[in-house]
Formats: sequence, C-alpha cells, structure tokens
Amino acid sequence: MVLESKSDPSEEQVRVAESSPIIEEAIEKTNHVTEEREKEPLSSGTRDLPKFFYTAMEQVAKKEGFHDGQYAVEVEDGSSKGDGFVGELFRAFLTEGDRREVYLCKIPPLNEARREQFGTMQIFEREALVYNKLLPLMFAYQEEKGISKEDGFFDTPKCYYAHYDGQTEEAIIVMEDLRVKEYNMFNKEKPVDYEHARLTMELLGRYNAVSLALKHDRPKEFEQFKIHDPMKEMMGPGNPFVMMLQKTAMDAIETLEPHETKERTKMQKLLDTIVADIERYDNYELAEPYAVLGHGDCWINNMMYRYRKGAPEQVILLDWQSARYSSPILDLAYFILCCTDEEFRRRHYDEMMTIYYNSLATLLEKLGHSPQQLFPRTAFLRQLRQYGRFGLMLAAFVVPMLCTRNEDLLDMDATAEMFRETQSVDIAIYTKNTNQSAYRKRMSAVIRDTVRYGYI
Repeated sequence: MVLESKSDPSEEQVRVAESSPIIEEAIEKTNHVTEEREKEPLSSGTRDLPKFFYTAMEQVAKKEGFHDGQYAVEVEDGSSKGDGFVGELFRAFLTEGDRREVYLCKIPPLNEARREQFGTMQIFEREALVYNKLLPLMFAYQEEKGISKEDGFFDTPKCYYAHYDGQTEEAIIVMEDLRVKEYNMFNKEKPVDYEHARLTMELLGRYNAVSLALKHDRPKEFEQFKIHDPMKEMMGPGNPFVMMLQKTAMDAIETLEPHETKERTKMQKLLDTIVADIERYDNYELAEPYAVLGHGDCWINNMMYRYRKGAPEQVILLDWQSARYSSPILDLAYFILCCTDEEFRRRHYDEMMTIYYNSLATLLEKLGHSPQQLFPRTAFLRQLRQYGRFGLMLAAFVVPMLCTRNEDLLDMDATAEMFRETQSVDIAIYTKNTNQSAYRKRMSAVIRDTVRYGYI
C-alpha cells in the first residue's frame, strides 16, 4: 500500500449547497481555510497513523472488491483545530486502476492526554455498538414491517467497518464520505432556520418511533442498548469536562442583564445541581416507559444536509459516540435550545414540538402501534417539562463554540496537555475567541426561554 499525506478542510469547514447567502459565505470561508492549510507542509497532514488504521482499510478493500497487492491507499487529514473531544477524522482513498473510492475514517485522538481525559475508548465502544448492531437491527425491523426509505428512519451514513478493542486501545469507524452524495454541513455560526429545523424534528421523531416500537416488539434484543450516558463517566471530581461545564454555566449567568434577577436566581440553582442533574438524567428508569436510545450529541455539527435548488431536502444524522438510553426529550431540548435563536423559538417552538410528535406518531402507526399507548402526547409534554433544562445545561457549553469561527476554536490536544500538567482549565482560553456580542445575545435568550417554558 502507498501512503500519501494531504491537507483538506474538515467536515465542519465544508458548507451548504450553492445558492443561499449562508452557503456562499461559508464556501468563501472554506476556500480561505483551504488556502491557509495548503501552506502547511504535507508531513503535517496525517502524522503517524497507527497500524490498526491500515488493517481496517485492508478489510474494507477486501469487502469492496479491491484486489490484494493491486490497490493503493492515500490518506488526507480530515480534522482541524476544535473538531470534537473524542475523535480525529481522516479521509482514505482506495485506488486500483481507474477505480477510486473515498472513505471517512474516525479514530481515537492520537494525543494520549486527550484520550485519557475524555473517556475516549468507552465512547468509541458505543459507536461501534450502534453501527454494528443497533442500526442494522433498526433497518431490518423496518424492512420487515414494509416501511419505505422515505417513511422510516434510515438516515445515517453507510458504515463499512466498525472496530473496538479496549485492551489495545484500538478503535476505528470507516464510513462513506457524504460529500460524494452532495451532503454538506450547515454553518454552525448561523442559527438554524425553519426548513433545517423541520427536517431535523421529523428525523428525530422517526428515529424515536423505531426505538419505541422495537423496544416493545423485541424487548430481549433491545436490552443490550440500555446503555448509560457517557457524560456520567466524566463527572468525577476534577475532571476537565466537569470544570468546563461548570465554568461555562457561570459565564452564561453573566450574559443576563442586572434586572433579570429571576433568571439569575434560577441559573444559580441550576449551577449548584448540575452534576446531580446529569446523574438524574442518566437514570433511565425515571423516563420509563418512554425511554429510547437517544443520539446524545444532537447539535448542528452532527448533521449533514442535501439540497435542491438551495433548499434542504434531506438530513443525515452523524456521530453516535454519545448514544444513551434516556428520555427522548434530551435530544430535542439540546437541538432546539442550542441551535436556534430567540426569534425562531418565539415563532416556531410549539410548532417544532408538534412536528416532532406527529412524525413519531405517524411512523409508530405504520409500525403497527398506537402512539397513545407507547408515547401519548400528554406524556410527551410532561417529559418536556421534566427534561427540558438539559438543553440549557448543554447550551452553556455549546453556544460559545457556535459563536466562534472554526479556525479560532480551542486546540483540544493543547488543552488536554495543559490540564495534565496543571490539573486546571482556564475558561478564558476556551472562550477568548468567541464573538462576545453574538454569544451574549444567544445565551441570554436560551436562559430566558427555558424560564418561560417552565424548564427551570
């Protein structure tokens, strides 16, 4: 096999279709980043990849009909500064004669400190579980019920290979590169608009419907997917994630105006109970009988959209490393509070909740179940009140990233090394490049809305 190193913008730097202002602005930004990265030496592209990476590509090549000894492997660095806590992306190209295929590969961070501090291996274990067992079971179950691709939940990237070995700290996910099918990412710096939000709500409704129906029809098979929230593994005293979560919550309080005393008081109470709240959300028995295997990291950077004439027509759900068995509200609240703005929620919040529930109910009926039995609307509204504050907790952590340009995001390797040396996290480093005006506007609005909805 032949290895060539190249540089290329990450998935987060590839933006949406070609006819909207958001898209044009993002493409210009992507081109700028590409020009900057082309100045870097080629040797910085892939660094030293572990042997299991190439072993995985050999397995993929064999499955995909490449002939041993007759194909070449080229690798591009697909990650950039700020790309997530628990993984690094690479693009692998398999070439034989005139045939050339591209695959997106995700492995644990090459930086040892980063692997240790963010529970990387346990998180890769659950993503391998999702790709190897959950999604194939979900897809087969729907096909047996006669559910079409258009009506059901099949909206994930094709996975060619998913491997995890905790003892050797080897893990890799090899997926299709969705850019080949003209899927692109939404500009995270922009609040999500109506059509993107509608598609996402419908998607989550279908996904949760399959989970509820499968749990009812095949309880023994589903039992293996009752897995805990990976955030709980990072809740120990002094963990950098806990420290960042608490400090970003403190920053969030300061986005409020002095006269907003009610909101300040409620946020302070939330800060005081943040660890206990996460433990409560992880107790899925409290969400039964309506708990589902949720996505767990449901923000705009974990979705890709395909466009037609500038409008989104389909969405794909990515990155299953944080999947956990819990209330379906956790994903809903995470997305709607983190990724939309105050004006959107004022106009469309209730409508989005209705779109989600109707999507869930429609697919449940097609799967042969009564929504009133498996997840009645009254139970849905009750769980919104019980679990909606989760979105606020995550917003305090995520909104600063949404208000920071990709090239200005925190270098996670450097941050992990700093924590290992000092056992502390300087929150100023995390937020120093954040657009403060945009951050204060979006974050304070999230707090006001969660108070208005009765979530805190």
